[in-house]
This record gives sequence, C-alpha cells and structure tokens, in this order.
Amino acid sequence: IYNETGRAIAIVRNLLSFARKRDLEKTNVSINEVVDSIVQLRSYDMSLEDIEVETILAPDLPDVLADFQQMQQVMLNLMINAEWAIKARGDGGKVTIRTEQEGDMVKVTLEDDGTGIPEAIQDRVFEPFFTTKDVGEGTGLGLSICYGIINDHNGRISVESEEGKWTRFTILLPIA
Repeated sequence: IYNETGRAIAIVRNLLSFARKRDLEKTNVSINEVVDSIVQLRSYDMSLEDIEVETILAPDLPDVLADFQQMQQVMLNLMINAEWAIKARGDGGKVTIRTEQEGDMVKVTLEDDGTGIPEAIQDRVFEPFFTTKDVGEGTGLGLSICYGIINDHNGRISVESEEGKWTRFTILLPIA
C-alpha cells in the first residue's frame, strides 16, 4: 500500500509538471530494480491476459542519477501501453524488457508483439494529448509524460514499430 501510494503521488506530480516544474529527487538508481518493481506490479494481471513478460537484465549494470519514482512511472506507462496493444490484437503475446550498458549510457528497451504503430503517426506519439485509443480509454498523456521525464534526466527515448507486428521503445540514460 505504501509503495502504491507513493506511485499515485508521483503520477499526480507528473500531471502537475505540465503546468509547473518541480525539483527532481535524483539519487543513484538501479534501472534493473526499477524494471523488477514494475514487472512485479504488472506481471500477474498481464498473465491473466495471456501476456508473457520476459526480462533480460544486464548484471552489474551501472546506476543512473535519477528520480526512482519517475523512472517507475516511465516503465509503468510503457508496460500499460504494451499490454493495451497486445490485448487489442486479441490473442495474447509477449513483452520483452532488456537492459544493457551502451558506452556511457544505460539502455532500456521494451518491445511488444502487439498491434504496432502506423508509420504515419510514429513521430507524434510523444505529443501531449495525442492518442490512438477511443474516447474514454486514454488521455494521450502517458508517452508525453515519459518523454518529459526522460528529457529531464538528460536522456533520450525513441520508438520503432512495424504496424501489425511489434513496437520497441528505447531509452538511453547517462550513467551516474
């Protein structure tokens, strides 16, 4: 309950960050711990939808200087989007989360085998209030929040996708 209350507070703070900036609470953070915490949170519900979650986490991955709750929010948003895309396809699927060191950066990739994102709109997915979901199903804030958080951490987030087959989000964060 305590952890989820903290996460709910972080969600509200992220929504407020569209209107005003707040100070980040950056510490040395293990991205593998962030991934583990979100996988533990979502994997049971995803298994009920016949969605497998695979993690391939690099051992001895260096820490990043980050706000732990904001990194959780990024991973949660990406997991929920992956789950939605797989459910929209209708026959179960798989989400793979991989961490690795790439030069002086920590790289996180989250890939799903859901419906994919049409090429014509891939460059818009990080825009606030842009959504492909029906009215009442999404606000279009999830990916823009992710983009803002990663940007505030001097990182980069990108998307690649093949419509009808897969989507891959890649996050690069500087090593602490």
